[in-house]
Amino acid sequence: MAAELSAIAKAVQPSATLSLKGEIGRIEKTYGVKVIDMTAGQPDIGPTPDVIEALVQGGKLHKYGPVPGEVGLRALIAETVNKETGASFASDQIVLTVGAKGAIDMTMRAILNPGDAVVILAPYWVTYPEAVNINAGVPVGVAPTADLRPNLPAIEAAVRNNPTKALIYSSPSNPTGVVYTAEELEGITRIARDAGIWLIADEIYREFAFDGRTAPSLFSQADMYDKAILIDGPSKRFGVPGWRLGFIAGPLELIKAVSRMLGHGSNASRPIQAAIQVAYGSEQAKQSTAMMVSRYQENRDLFVDAFNKLPGVKCPTPAGAFYCFPDVSGLYGAGYEFDGATSKIENSTDFRNFLLRKANVAAVEGGPFGTDTHMRFSLSPSLRRTARQPSRG
Repeated sequence: MAAELSAIAKAVQPSATLSLKGEIGRIEKTYGVKVIDMTAGQPDIGPTPDVIEALVQGGKLHKYGPVPGEVGLRALIAETVNKETGASFASDQIVLTVGAKGAIDMTMRAILNPGDAVVILAPYWVTYPEAVNINAGVPVGVAPTADLRPNLPAIEAAVRNNPTKALIYSSPSNPTGVVYTAEELEGITRIARDAGIWLIADEIYREFAFDGRTAPSLFSQADMYDKAILIDGPSKRFGVPGWRLGFIAGPLELIKAVSRMLGHGSNASRPIQAAIQVAYGSEQAKQSTAMMVSRYQENRDLFVDAFNKLPGVKCPTPAGAFYCFPDVSGLYGAGYEFDGATSKIENSTDFRNFLLRKANVAAVEGGPFGTDTHMRFSLSPSLRRTARQPSRG
């Protein structure tokens, strides 16, 4: 048999939110401009000083630690999640992973057999379908309602009409900023319970809810589904995406299975766990998160107002996370001149290129999120004016 890559490895698509960085660099270098980057899926500030100091001190933890994570941190995470959501997780129902991406990947490894379908509520984070593909599953996207909310009849039909093993969604949503209501979460739970499938809730943006509201959690239901899985982590709330720490909270059988697999793979860094344990109990960190939420809400209001003044653009008001997701399809069919050539806007990738070339603004096209009519703009970058040369073309 020839030495070649697997079919799965060949089929995996690069992350749209990461690969766009290369195109930004090319535009800046080629045309001598400064691109305003609104692609970032991360806070624009980092950890507080007490958390940084804890990371430095955590460097003393240079030997192997418990595979599922430090005992004290797992207990603190369970306590925090239970306090925030009303859940009743025990510390042994928590396992630490290398980022929330790692949490999603390990969950898929633990539950999927080849050919199992995973119903994914669109618009979705670009990693969801690829994580399913990598683990030999079949991603099944379900389009939302016209206002980007979960379409319960369509979800139920997708679960019923496929060999479905799991259902996954995010709320507050990346990329839309939609926050699912308690009633919508109850409806999703009913569908999963009736079908007897795993229900995976990505709540990593739970702390980012606007207008003084709290984002309802799947785990706040009085009659919680016993096959529900929480994906979460500290990267957004504490501004530490580069530290690559996430966690899974769920049924003990799942947590044990993931821990067994991590014993043969890569488990979370001990110094980072030490720092995050301080972060979860830090008043400084709590205030920093609150300041981010307040500032991103101000950015939201500015973005939504400006977008809705543009002919052909419709931008719903996000209730959480830190993205807005305007519908730009009203501009499809338009043409523009750039470098002596005429280009036409026919999809979200074309619109992305138009923004880069003519306005030197970078946003992520909606196609990889399962909604080709929209664009994702991050609300986290500072809105201070950035001096730059005019675009070419």
